[in-house]
Amino acid sequence: MRIRRRAAGVALIMAAASFNLLGAPGPAAAQPHAGIALPVRSHWQTLADSRHVYFSAPGDDAVLATDHDGQVVKKVEGLDGARGMAESADESTLYVALPDADAISVIDTATLTETRRISTGADTGPESLALAGGRLFFGYQADLFNAGIGSVAIAEATPSVNLDDNPVWLSKPRLASSPDAPDRLVAAESEMALGMRVHNVGSGTLQETAYSDAVGNVADVAVTPDGSSAITANGSNYYHQRWRLSDLTEEAQYDTGPYPNSVAVDSHGTVAAGIVAGGQWDVHIYRKGETAAYRTVALSPGRADLVDRGVAWAPDGNRLFTTRFPYSGEFTLDIVTDVAKASSTISLSAPPTNPVGTPVTVTGKLTSLAPFPKHRTVTVTRNGVQLPDVKVRRNGTFSFSDTLPDWNTYPQYTVTYAGDAQHVPGTATVIVEFVG
Repeated sequence: MRIRRRAAGVALIMAAASFNLLGAPGPAAAQPHAGIALPVRSHWQTLADSRHVYFSAPGDDAVLATDHDGQVVKKVEGLDGARGMAESADESTLYVALPDADAISVIDTATLTETRRISTGADTGPESLALAGGRLFFGYQADLFNAGIGSVAIAEATPSVNLDDNPVWLSKPRLASSPDAPDRLVAAESEMALGMRVHNVGSGTLQETAYSDAVGNVADVAVTPDGSSAITANGSNYYHQRWRLSDLTEEAQYDTGPYPNSVAVDSHGTVAAGIVAGGQWDVHIYRKGETAAYRTVALSPGRADLVDRGVAWAPDGNRLFTTRFPYSGEFTLDIVTDVAKASSTISLSAPPTNPVGTPVTVTGKLTSLAPFPKHRTVTVTRNGVQLPDVKVRRNGTFSFSDTLPDWNTYPQYTVTYAGDAQHVPGTATVIVEFVG
């Protein structure tokens, strides 16, 4: 790709199919530190460093910065259409794409003030950002029909800007990189088109090393810490995909569910994969190299969608930040602080009907990808009334019987595991119809 130079001016708990309608799963995990309303009316990307969580808000022309507990530190305003963000390795500088100003803002993270604005050229509308090869790369609109990848020589006293002579993208590409592979840049089509490319940018220019048309319409992309793989969130799939960057062969699929829209990888290689799930199992978490989620996270109850590019890790991987829109008019931050704990999955089975006056037997199984303590019990309630605790066998199975009062013909049994040092709580419910 030729480049010309211009001067510068973010466990499903299941009820077994043997009962009717009637198994309503509860949350597979303890609720996160939830429901922190953010003073923004829009969102494009969530990004976190060791001190702050940043939210770019194009409708507010702003970037909001909070601390790791969700307390607002500052709202940096006057950032025209703020969208993509990237941060320097030392966390001293935040770069923000300003498509409405055809520019990139340079923000001092200590003072949270804009120190410089770099023009990217008329009608470029920069969007996604990534740092690689000592330069800041940005996806932009090259002309009416094509998009390209530009770059800024950020080390220069007066940063120069390079734009494509031969742009090949149909939409502004999503960009991603990893500090441990500093010369590798990944780009993927973002809207209604197929295409993903890997570039070597060590020379300061884009040298394509791999191409695939097996993925497109990518909402979010993240590169693993070692720079060997990329994970994409493509809203038309029911799974996230992992790609080997040497040749863009698909390595694996993460069975996350409908409409992937977010992905983030922490410094240990732990993957957080988010989907549009309406408040059910919004985020699935995977250990490095694994494709079975050890943890699923249900965001706060009620109608709420995880937003695109709405997942970010604290650098040490001890906190996960998620942004959602609950249809109440306020974007909301959820903070997961126990991400190392595994989910506790409970499945229940009961007869669809049971004769009045005859005991009903409910069976179940408690499972997880992490081993449980030897001696464990689950609690049981019937319509909120506490029943005796039930011991869980070594293989995770359990059962209990209950004789119902004559007047109650649709009891709901709720089974809960309280959690332990390695597991978050788990809950499941089942309803049985008693007939005369």
